[in-house]
Amino acid sequence: MNDLCVIKFGGTCLSTGEDRQRSVDLCISELASYRKAVVVVSAMGRKGDPYSTDTLLELVSAPIPHERSCLLACGEVISAAVFADMLRQRGIAASAITGWNAGLRTDDHHCGAELESIETEYLNASLKENDCVVVAGFQGMSSNGTISTLRRGGSDISATAIAAALNADELMLFKKIDSVYTADPQRVPGALKVDRISAEDIRELAWLGAEVVHPRASEIAGNAGIRISVKSHRTGEQVTGIEPFVIRNGRYITGVASGSDAVQFRIRTDSYASLHEFYSHVFGLVADAGVSMDMFSVFNAAAMFTVSLEDEEVVSGVLDGSGIVFETVSPCAKVSIVGAGMHGIQGVMARFSSALDRAGIDMLQTVDSHATISALVHLQKRDEALRALHREFLEQ
Repeated sequence: MNDLCVIKFGGTCLSTGEDRQRSVDLCISELASYRKAVVVVSAMGRKGDPYSTDTLLELVSAPIPHERSCLLACGEVISAAVFADMLRQRGIAASAITGWNAGLRTDDHHCGAELESIETEYLNASLKENDCVVVAGFQGMSSNGTISTLRRGGSDISATAIAAALNADELMLFKKIDSVYTADPQRVPGALKVDRISAEDIRELAWLGAEVVHPRASEIAGNAGIRISVKSHRTGEQVTGIEPFVIRNGRYITGVASGSDAVQFRIRTDSYASLHEFYSHVFGLVADAGVSMDMFSVFNAAAMFTVSLEDEEVVSGVLDGSGIVFETVSPCAKVSIVGAGMHGIQGVMARFSSALDRAGIDMLQTVDSHATISALVHLQKRDEALRALHREFLEQ
């Protein structure tokens, strides 16, 4: 028998009494193969459900940051207490603890904190006394001693970090899906099921818009050498295995993805003596406005970058107020191919651009890394672009 597993149940797996009972059944089934288990739970349900994160947020108008974190942490604490009680009713020795009791330590940025370390003493003590310890995910204790909450999807981070800290034999993420796919099936009808994928590739897909595993969780798993098993909440079977290493299976592209709607800004200058000074000034203005920038391209006295479409008005106002000359192209979307295995392979960009050209889609801007190639396209062409790239790299 294996020693320890870490199991995570998301909010949709806990929404209703039937869902929670199914999750308890799955937990007990896994305990047949393990001496001990740590279960990490999210808040129950989604917006509109009584204890979901979004529903809790609607209870207040303008909470200060540390109070907002306190409020947000309640949903997971309730889930943990309910889940532990259900396990005990089934004869399992179980105890519920908070994220901060579990030793998750973060920086002092409330409602979006970064996990910094885990102190496992209390968690290990709880495991000695119980067969199963249920941990409230998405939360921890900040560096100044107050309750903190992670970014959305933070329960994935909690589970992965705990699995790494305890050197667990297996990490399981139960989700209401039948597979990880090479693309969003709703946008790309030819999307294929993925049996195995590397932590690096799933992380890149997540950063680019795929919502399967939080990218920070994938990063932790890859660095710690942890294998993640994504399992179906309906059947209990593994649907996709996420490996800590790059998988060499003859296919160097593992998926296509698109992010949130965006706007492209094009700026230029003829008045600054130093281009370095100009770009430092412009990019600093945007950063000071609290806006994240993407897809930078610099050409002497002109440059392009993108921001989320919802930030268009803010950035336009900042640039206007400083006398910066700019143009915008909106709405847009970034479409990408992902595959750590493409590094060093010739002709990938040529195939990428040819596929979009054959589909009659203009590339407004491109960026790349060792594991991704991305193009900015007009929003109305996004799905067509995803299908064209998927046909080129994954359906042949």
